[in-house]
Amino acid sequence: MKFTAADRLCRIANPLDWTQEQRDLMVAACREMAAFHYGASPDIRHLYDRNGFDPQSIRTEADIERIPAVGVTAMKHYLMLSMPEEQAVLKLTSSGTRGQKTRIWFDADSLDRVQSTLDTLWTQEGLMSDQPTNYLGFVHDPDDADDLGIAFSCKNEERFAPAKRSFYALKKDSAGGWKFDLDRMLARVREYEAEGLPVRITGIPAFLFEFVEAMRDRGERPVRFAPGSLVMTGGGWKAAEDKKVSREELRRRVSRFFGIPDSMLRDGYGMAEHSAPYMECREHRFHIPVYNRVIPRHPATLKPLPKGEAGLLELICPYNTLMPNLAILSTDLGKVDAEPCPCGWNAPTFTLMGRAGLTKHKGCAITAAETAERSGESTRSA
Repeated sequence: MKFTAADRLCRIANPLDWTQEQRDLMVAACREMAAFHYGASPDIRHLYDRNGFDPQSIRTEADIERIPAVGVTAMKHYLMLSMPEEQAVLKLTSSGTRGQKTRIWFDADSLDRVQSTLDTLWTQEGLMSDQPTNYLGFVHDPDDADDLGIAFSCKNEERFAPAKRSFYALKKDSAGGWKFDLDRMLARVREYEAEGLPVRITGIPAFLFEFVEAMRDRGERPVRFAPGSLVMTGGGWKAAEDKKVSREELRRRVSRFFGIPDSMLRDGYGMAEHSAPYMECREHRFHIPVYNRVIPRHPATLKPLPKGEAGLLELICPYNTLMPNLAILSTDLGKVDAEPCPCGWNAPTFTLMGRAGLTKHKGCAITAAETAERSGESTRSA
């Protein structure tokens, strides 16, 4: 089956400048992807039928918000596929900090689509470079965690500026556990500073924060990396919530220690279950690229909320044919901002406001219990 609209949508050159043509293409891509999963996944067919939803009824922008969503909790307990498992070319997992990991799989075309969305987003933000660059990853070493989504993401970002050397903060010790070696990281930081090439710092904000705070406590002098250096964090605070500071304070401390200007300190938002990228602009607001939609929903009724009102975030992107994650209901709380962003892009922005409870999603979302009960009906269950 051809996915003409989805293929075109995920390759739009300027995804942060919405046009009517692009919005129409998003409608068409959601319609073709929803129709495919309805025909290929017994679980999605059950979900859509239960809600009286016909994929062919997606004809306008307003229809997109009617797509029944799969809850992220379900994806942590049950593997849903719309294509045979052997078509998977990449299998990743979430970090599973609360003991339950999500599996996210990609066939070749789906992986190409999501990689294209990253390419266009980084290009429009002016973050591509052809200058040799050194990398510091405040994340698990991908050589030891090749199926961990956040480790793959950091390694994947090294294609946006040619990597001369890469170093990762978390290494496996002799017992198989993860160790954050501050002294080794500091030694590499000093080497990179002396070398004089731009440095790109990626990884989990909590680990970066721990490093900067440890250097301050030890009285280490600040670093001055070369112009063109960049920080791109992602993955949330994970197990370090008790140490959390505001985004603004984290940027201030990181900028002061590494000598990187505030406009080059960015954060990314995403999750294994969704995979489509969101990135802070230079004004530090999360824009919604034209191939995505973010819909805050009332936690009790799941009705869509207007701009400025906070609810559970539903995330939509028509890129994945292997897994039916077209529409995902997250446990993140947030709102779509009412005011435009001063950066100049016309794409709407959203604000993250925390994590909701861990109870199962009700309403239109598939819960873990429901998918477990229906697993016997699926021809492609895990």
